[in-house]
Amino acid sequence: MKINNVKINAYGNINNKEIKLEHGINIIQGKNESGKSTLLNYIISSFYGISKNKDGKELSDYDKYKPWYSSEFSGRIEYELDNGSKFEVFRDFNKKNPKIYNDRLEDITDKFDIDKKEGSKFFYEQTGVDKHTYLSTVVSVQEEVRLNDKDQSILIQKIANLAGTGEDNVSYKKAMGKLQDKIRDEIGTSKTSQKPINILEKEIKGIEDKIKSIIPYRNRKYEIDNEKEKIEEKIKELEIKKKILTELQDLVKSNDIHNKEIEIKEKNKNENLSKIEELESKESEINKNREKIEKNIKITKEEIEKNKNEKEDIEFQLLNISNQQVNENIHKSKNRSGIYLTIFIFLIIAGTILTVMTKNYKIIGIIGALLLINACVYVNNTKRKSRHKIQKDKEIEKNKIRINELSDDKDKIVAAIREKEELLREYEEKEKEINDQASMVKGQIILLDRNNEQIDKDINDIYARTKDKYCNKTEEIMNKYKDQFSGIKELINERDYRTDKVEEEINTYRIKIKGLDIEYDTILHQLDELVTLEEKLEANNEKLCELKRQEEIINIAMDTLTEAYEEMKNTITPKFTQSLSSSIKKISDSKYEKVTINDDNGMIIENNRGEYIEASQLSTGTIDQLYLALRLSMIEDLSKEKLPIILDESFAYFDNNRLENILRYFSEELENHQTIIFTCTNREKELLDDMKVKYNLVEL
Repeated sequence: MKINNVKINAYGNINNKEIKLEHGINIIQGKNESGKSTLLNYIISSFYGISKNKDGKELSDYDKYKPWYSSEFSGRIEYELDNGSKFEVFRDFNKKNPKIYNDRLEDITDKFDIDKKEGSKFFYEQTGVDKHTYLSTVVSVQEEVRLNDKDQSILIQKIANLAGTGEDNVSYKKAMGKLQDKIRDEIGTSKTSQKPINILEKEIKGIEDKIKSIIPYRNRKYEIDNEKEKIEEKIKELEIKKKILTELQDLVKSNDIHNKEIEIKEKNKNENLSKIEELESKESEINKNREKIEKNIKITKEEIEKNKNEKEDIEFQLLNISNQQVNENIHKSKNRSGIYLTIFIFLIIAGTILTVMTKNYKIIGIIGALLLINACVYVNNTKRKSRHKIQKDKEIEKNKIRINELSDDKDKIVAAIREKEELLREYEEKEKEINDQASMVKGQIILLDRNNEQIDKDINDIYARTKDKYCNKTEEIMNKYKDQFSGIKELINERDYRTDKVEEEINTYRIKIKGLDIEYDTILHQLDELVTLEEKLEANNEKLCELKRQEEIINIAMDTLTEAYEEMKNTITPKFTQSLSSSIKKISDSKYEKVTINDDNGMIIENNRGEYIEASQLSTGTIDQLYLALRLSMIEDLSKEKLPIILDESFAYFDNNRLENILRYFSEELENHQTIIFTCTNREKELLDDMKVKYNLVEL
């Protein structure tokens, strides 16, 4: 198998990156923090998915590599199996499962199993290698470089465990020791005394002896149970009777409830009547106020009418005074002095004519006397007119004063009329408001009267329903209990539904039961203990069986582990150590030719002098060589595919000679495998150039 192309849209600090890989050796070179470890993690996550679990780390891989400033978190990887089949895997790491395409770009995702927890199992189905094995064999990450003696010892032990059991974290001796300790400490043996199985066997014997001493108490317990059963049957019958009486009481109470309902309605009715009385009182008060307002309106109108009459009288007086002045003026305009002059002339003419015609001087005397009289009258009249004029002038002045007084009175009366008309309007508004109040109160009274009519109707309905319900319910109770209580009809007809006598009778029987209970209690603790002992005996026997079953299982596991270990030692371990020896010989340039692994001394190395050296005495670089040789010795048997070997800064403690040997080993012995080396130095590139070995260089 080989990886052909890696395309990263966004993963960690890598964006829009495409890398082409070749068969053979590929060097991915970059400075620290350039993204080498991110690229390695991307390849692993593309095959197995990315984990959201921390697994003891500060951050999960998902949180660690999820881009901060982009919602994109995806990429594609193209690879080819040994049979020539090509595949492309696209992963959106926000989703659990990838999309898988064949070389014809057909979506074949559904052809692989999907685990609910881990997602698609396509890579495991294609290679037969799970993620744990993949990371502990063909992938060597930067954190695996050993730096101190403790880490070296751990590495040696891992190698020994792997050679002996097939698992680098499982030691045969420790596993056998733990299984034996588990039997001794958690189960026990015939040689122990205070272990679970010893304690259980002693306890079971003690329980069995005590059970034998308690058995006689069972017979009396059965007798007490029979007596109590008969009494309880009688109590049950009395309880039914009590139940019937209780239901009849409830029926009576139900009637009481209806009576209460009637009482409430009657109370509501009385409250309504009280409200009506209050409203009628309020209505009476409103009517009084209305009468008072109406009276005020009437008085105000009369006063206005009176003022209007006074106004008319004043206007009439003003009119009379005005007419009187007009007449005076007319009379004054007549010139009575002309009359006297006319008479005077007429008398002279008449006297002259009569004198001439008659020659009678008496007539002249008469006319003269008349003239004298006329003259006297004229003089008197003139004097009289003068006096009259003075009097009239006084009257005119007096009339003017009267007119002014009347005009002032008229203005006052007009102002009074206006004031009273404004007051009248206020009274009329108040009257309207009072009428509205009266209408509202009247409406409330009518509504309350109707409500009381409905209450009366409801009360009559309740009376009717109560009577029907009582009859129906008593018949229902009779039908319900007639098969359970023979004297139910007589009980109903008694009309005495008290339960105190029945309760007294029940209590008497219960006292009898109490007496039996007291007797029962004297043996109850023995019987209870018997039950407890029997249950405990059964539980202990089950525990004993379980302990024996666990012992049997552990023994089977020990036998199986021993058989597997012997088979591993006799078949797989020799082959494994032979392959490991061959690998370390080539990698170390024949400095170390033979590797032997046992449980007592761990890994023993034979140097070129024939001397056997414990691996713990070797340098860190040599131990790293051994560990890498161990991985490489397993690689051919690991999978049905020739998996790519991925190394991340794995040569930090290799000198140039060791590094040259391992690079030659990759190019010659593992030429059928694709090798991907992540490095921050030029050493690998320079050595490969010196060795004339072809490689593919990718710079980050």
